[in-house]
Amino acid sequence: MADRRSPALPARRMKAKECSWFTLLILCLLIVVPVSGTVFTYDKNTSGGSVQDLINGTANGDSIYLAGGRYPGDLTINRSIVFGALDTNNPPEIVSSDGSDAGITLAADGITINGVIISGGARCGLLVKSGNNQVRDVTVRGFSLGVGLESAQSTIFAENTLVNNTVGIDLDPGSRSNTFYLNTLDNSRDVHVASSGNIWSSGSQVYQYRGKEYTGRVGNFWSRYNGTDANGDGIGDTAYSIESGILAAGGQGGSPGGPALVSGAGDPGLADLAPLASSPQSYTLVSVAAGPFNTSANGGLPGQPPFSGIPQTGVPQQGFLIGQGNPPQSGTNQFLSQGAAPGNPFFPFLLQYWWVIPPALAFCVIAGIWLGRRWRHSRPVPPGTGGAGESLRNVTVVKTTVPPAADASQDRLHYAAHLPAALERKYPGAEYVAEGGVSRVFRAWDEREGREVAVKIPIRFDEVTGTQFTKELHVWEGLHHTNIVEIYAANIFPVPYIEMEYVSSSLTDLKFPLETKRATGIVRGIAEGLRYAHDQGIVHRDIKPGNILITADGTPKISDWGLSKAEGTKQSGIIGFSLEYAAPEQLAPNLYGEPGPWTDIYQLGVLFYEMLSGYVPFRGDGMGEVTQAILHDDPRPLDLTGPDAALIGWIVMRCLSKRPEDRYRSVTGFLDDLKKAGF
Repeated sequence: MADRRSPALPARRMKAKECSWFTLLILCLLIVVPVSGTVFTYDKNTSGGSVQDLINGTANGDSIYLAGGRYPGDLTINRSIVFGALDTNNPPEIVSSDGSDAGITLAADGITINGVIISGGARCGLLVKSGNNQVRDVTVRGFSLGVGLESAQSTIFAENTLVNNTVGIDLDPGSRSNTFYLNTLDNSRDVHVASSGNIWSSGSQVYQYRGKEYTGRVGNFWSRYNGTDANGDGIGDTAYSIESGILAAGGQGGSPGGPALVSGAGDPGLADLAPLASSPQSYTLVSVAAGPFNTSANGGLPGQPPFSGIPQTGVPQQGFLIGQGNPPQSGTNQFLSQGAAPGNPFFPFLLQYWWVIPPALAFCVIAGIWLGRRWRHSRPVPPGTGGAGESLRNVTVVKTTVPPAADASQDRLHYAAHLPAALERKYPGAEYVAEGGVSRVFRAWDEREGREVAVKIPIRFDEVTGTQFTKELHVWEGLHHTNIVEIYAANIFPVPYIEMEYVSSSLTDLKFPLETKRATGIVRGIAEGLRYAHDQGIVHRDIKPGNILITADGTPKISDWGLSKAEGTKQSGIIGFSLEYAAPEQLAPNLYGEPGPWTDIYQLGVLFYEMLSGYVPFRGDGMGEVTQAILHDDPRPLDLTGPDAALIGWIVMRCLSKRPEDRYRSVTGFLDDLKKAGF
């Protein structure tokens, strides 16, 4: 009996191992997967395309900041993005079309909109058709309906101004668990509610009012509220009843202009329990005493993410303008970091939809067993053997080099179906190395030249990717320098590809901080490559550790010229970049001018700073905080030792100057100062 059972034991162990790994995988994905995105800035005077085109081109987690000015047309936001003002002192105004349904429509969950003005001739200013959104510091004026909620749930509305509308806010029967506080309402009819379960004040807050600190809820500022504030805490002594279209028990439905159906002691979903005695600008939120999630997530009154407590000016971070002090001075605002990006948006989801987890885990167990069997028993189909559907196949199977298994029954092949079949014939045995936002890279052997090469191909074969890839090809193939990765061959047939020298490691493989001499040697080589490119009229605009390859003898080589710009070519207003290494002019061209050679000098300074200190000069808990730091904060001085420490620190800080004119005029000046420092 033991002998008959023993062959099955390894299989059982394998199944248990597969289940464990897949269960762990799904938990990691649900709990710790971060969210990252790209920051886009748009100026109607300099950017190409429309705002709607830009929205349609974003992905979930991205951010769009509009420069000040009037933007005619209606917008539909159908992605989970941040959409707001580049400069809160000069907010953009969305001017809706006459007779249209809405100026801005929120059609996806998880949208943050802040710092914009909505006006024009549409029926509704802001139409919310989704949930878990954040609407802050938005001004809506002059509409039949200011803000309309259609089956909208778990959305926070705070510090908005709704004035001169026929109806300020309208909630249909399907709109629940929405929260409203610190809003200003002065309309013919402020609110019409056809649903219960919405909250008209915040959770417990620590706030300042007229120089004193209090703890409690804060509601909204109603122009028709005539209650008193006996204790001077800024909160009315009696609740403000909300006009409702719901039938009260034993009563009748409300009608426009008719009496409210509830008193302050009634349903909190139909009353503001903490109406403001003054305008919202008189209140400053100091900290939060409640939890960090919306009503739908914790079943109670919502709290807010932690308050940064840092006064900021001008360009907002990816967050929301909160109440200013009394009085605000010199245009200084305070900002509240968004709690959902770029951190973990899944935890509130788990609280609300906990019942999804058990079937998800069961699915992972079954999938683990099934995939495990597939991996053990499947075999690759060699190209050209006439397998089913091969004529339609645009990828091939690549076998990696791995030691043979001790047990011949164990399949040790790894499958990477990425390299197009036409190129696999040219580069047999190619191995997948890495990929970026546009391209994948393979390690291959050029039999004709007898050398190892890297082959770069687009991830997708569509018009946008093809244009970007072809642009990089044309820029890169004209650059020949010791500190620039050399292109050996390139073509668009049979598919677009670039064949270049193979370098096995990059700057990301080194552990920072580096010794000053080594860091300076690397940055000097990068600068030499940039000086050559600038002399050819080419600006890289994406200098970062991943784009700097390091040869076996330590020579740095600049790679990935996909975001580069040739002098004299048209500049697009829609540019992607790596946020922590982005220059101020890439984030706010209307404030700092257009990117140019000075942008590479700034990014060279960021890289130099990181190699010497071990961290980038501008950091934060989200894209908004990082953006704010890049645009307005000074980096912490470098802590260096040695006779040339002060000069090296001064060189780095000059590269990191906010204004391009305060940096080096050219890379040559940077190299000259390194020479003065003895490098």
